[in-house]
Amino acid sequence: MNRRPLRALGGILLQVALGVVGSLRGASVPDAGEGTTGLFFESGGRKIRADFYPAAEGKSHRTVIVMYGAGGMLFDGPSMRRVARSLAGAGDTVYLLHYFNRTGTIGALDSTMRVHYAEWLQTVRDAIVWVHGREEMGTRSIGLYGYSLGGFLAIAASSDNPLVGAVVEQAGGVWNSEEKRVGKMPPVLMVHGLEDKRVPVEKYARPLLGVLRVRGGHVETDFVPAEGHVFSETAMAAVRPKAAKFFSRELR
Repeated sequence: MNRRPLRALGGILLQVALGVVGSLRGASVPDAGEGTTGLFFESGGRKIRADFYPAAEGKSHRTVIVMYGAGGMLFDGPSMRRVARSLAGAGDTVYLLHYFNRTGTIGALDSTMRVHYAEWLQTVRDAIVWVHGREEMGTRSIGLYGYSLGGFLAIAASSDNPLVGAVVEQAGGVWNSEEKRVGKMPPVLMVHGLEDKRVPVEKYARPLLGVLRVRGGHVETDFVPAEGHVFSETAMAAVRPKAAKFFSRELR
């Protein structure tokens, strides 16, 4: 994600302004045009935003954290918002996590990911604890939906984590192929485009599948023909309800 189109400058400034306002007030801020609320928690001494999507009809059955990829909210935001709205419509309480707030990042190159991955992973872990406590979930666990970099983070953050009960990872894998760092895993739905050149199936998805079959209780796959790293809206329209059904089955 190394594009910096000038037409996006206004959107960048708006996001920065909203983040600054929320940090100064230490309170929630509205997400313009979305009908959602921006909530904040602290990780690594920084204010981290999470867009809150209440469950449809006010009755929550599950709680899910959604995470964008290296494109951040600027590039991945529209697709991840649609995922969040779809899950909320299915009865889930959803938090769209702005984990890049930890490092002031907008979009991440490979070099950026190598430098900041550990900080983002800790932020995701902090978010899991914060959401679980905020929802007063007791012994119930939450779900993680991560796309691309978010998928790598979801796998790592759910390893040996009793607060996570199910993961949907799209176009992710095991970070740096360090499979030995993956411990006990919850049920996982793997979604991957067979034409993905950014995170190739043979290099990331199939090795992850083998690891999950050994370390996890349950794994499902949705390897989609003719789709690359960024899915078409037609493909995503099929992925979103599959993710909702997976969480519905696994988060009890």
